[in-house]
Amino acid sequence: MSLNKQLWLAIAVLMMLAFLSSFTISTLSARNYYQEQLQQKNIDNANSLALTLSQVEKDEVTVELLVAAQFDTGHYRRIELIAPDGAVLQRKRLEPTAQPDAVPAWFIEFAALSVPAGVAQVQEGWHQYGTLYVESQTEVAYAALWQTTQRLLGWLLLVALLCGALGSWLLKQITRPLEDVVEQAEAIGGRRFITSSEPRTLEFGRLVRAMNLLSGRVRDMLESESRRLEALRYQHQHDAVTGLANRDTVNSQLDALLSEEDGHHGVFLVRVQALATINRTLGREDTDRLLRELAEALLQWTPAEQALFAEAHGGRLNGSDFLLLLTEADELATLSAALNRRLLALSERWSQAEVQLPHGGCYFLCGERRGEVMSRVDGLLATAEQRCITCGEVREEITGSDSRGAGEWRQLLTQALAAQAVTAVRFPVLQLADGGVLHEEAMMRLQWQGTSWRAGDFMPWARRLGLLPALDVAMVELVLEDLRTGLPGAVAINLSVETLRDPASRQRVMALLKAAPELAPRLWLEFAESQVLQEVELFREFCAQVKPLGCRLGMERAGRGFAKITHLQELGLDYLKVDGALLRELAANTGNQGFLRGLCTLGHSIGLSMIADGVQSATEPELLRSLGFDAAGGPGIRQGG
Repeated sequence: MSLNKQLWLAIAVLMMLAFLSSFTISTLSARNYYQEQLQQKNIDNANSLALTLSQVEKDEVTVELLVAAQFDTGHYRRIELIAPDGAVLQRKRLEPTAQPDAVPAWFIEFAALSVPAGVAQVQEGWHQYGTLYVESQTEVAYAALWQTTQRLLGWLLLVALLCGALGSWLLKQITRPLEDVVEQAEAIGGRRFITSSEPRTLEFGRLVRAMNLLSGRVRDMLESESRRLEALRYQHQHDAVTGLANRDTVNSQLDALLSEEDGHHGVFLVRVQALATINRTLGREDTDRLLRELAEALLQWTPAEQALFAEAHGGRLNGSDFLLLLTEADELATLSAALNRRLLALSERWSQAEVQLPHGGCYFLCGERRGEVMSRVDGLLATAEQRCITCGEVREEITGSDSRGAGEWRQLLTQALAAQAVTAVRFPVLQLADGGVLHEEAMMRLQWQGTSWRAGDFMPWARRLGLLPALDVAMVELVLEDLRTGLPGAVAINLSVETLRDPASRQRVMALLKAAPELAPRLWLEFAESQVLQEVELFREFCAQVKPLGCRLGMERAGRGFAKITHLQELGLDYLKVDGALLRELAANTGNQGFLRGLCTLGHSIGLSMIADGVQSATEPELLRSLGFDAAGGPGIRQGG
């Protein structure tokens, strides 16, 4: 029972006791008042009639007339005149009747009137003639007392209602800070260590102060650990001069993309020609500045250009060669032209050193070998170098790719969505402790026009055409229906940041989850870490809406930007899927092992399940478990499981 209900129950009990007490006391007080008045009337009327009888002749007729006249002029139950020897001289008595009209029997029993008769002596000269007894009727008093009690009851009920309304308002004002306390307590229970303003109520203030202290300590600990981990990661994974990923890291990123289930991506290889000559001409400091400006140019894309790929990763292979990876890339020639414009501008700024920045670019497919990709792009770069200028050489062909244009893709995707042609293939994520299935990852497919389309085939076009939110909604509908029709266990779905940005799609996802409260706890929703960094506030808002429904929330491809998410503990995440690029050749990479061990420790400190993604070798699970991972997924895990 909630505190508000308990307070209301206590107040209601107290008001009921106060009401019953007031009603009882008031009724009994009124009864005593009527009783005293009737008693006083009996005494006064007895004395008055006795005085009258004492002054007249005591013949029987006169006495009878006076007694009868008195009896008939008032509401009397009995008037008797008794001689000193006990003989009855006169008697007038009203026969007992039923209870007064409209006065219930229980009330007469509850407020019974006990009124003694008035007694007076009647004299005849110096001698006592008799004793007079006068007793009034009580029926009228009962009726008056019942009416008074009814009016009293009405007023007390009215006052009770007014007090109840006033009490409700006061209780709401008093407990309003409690709502903030409850919200903060629920947030801490959900591993969101938020802080609240201290209420003025002393007890609530002390409680909130203690909870804020706890949240502050956790936040400081997380921020300190995040900074330490980021420094460790940067030291082992980044080039000291340019800040880009070093050779091992960028090669691991390329290997991770090549090991994915499907998709095609773009790669550019940029070379600073005659770097040794430039170094002698400019000197070491200016040459380092040139390299830093080149690194910035590689990652500076306009919004229009960013629409042509999902993510960009840059790295330095050696002194003069730079590699740029663009995931789910499209229109590579357009991207090459945009890159070349920036490289030309950079060459012109360093014209005194005759800087030339040729580049080569091509697509590559998941499943290819790294050597094949690097050989292909290196050959294109060699062709561009022969021109001895800043230029680019691009090969746009994609082996096995589709040649449809934007209009055809829009029609195909729209028709497929209308026909509910979205399907999924599922891959297990296994717990490292016992080998049990933690959940299954659902990868999107399209079954349309007799062809099975992989996500890598249509996702770049769906992103360009603004159809990713519709595909995400269709995927949620599909998985919920599968769960409803008997699919066991839990299923994870990857959602795009475009769905967060589209209010209609976001509300549609919420409506689907609310309509299936028994299935929502079996649904795991995850977003790419790089996308969360783009829309942290939107993601935070989405988490706050989804968590009460029971869904699990996580980030995939996590690790590189983990420390950049401010107040991570307030998001309420349930798990992290660490980027497979950080797991490449892990046994020989002690630097990455140290970073991943710290990352798992940090994640566990705020209640996150740590999942290794893209595991390639069946021998890796033992190492991953020793680093602190709870579960893992990937080809190696599936082969090993």
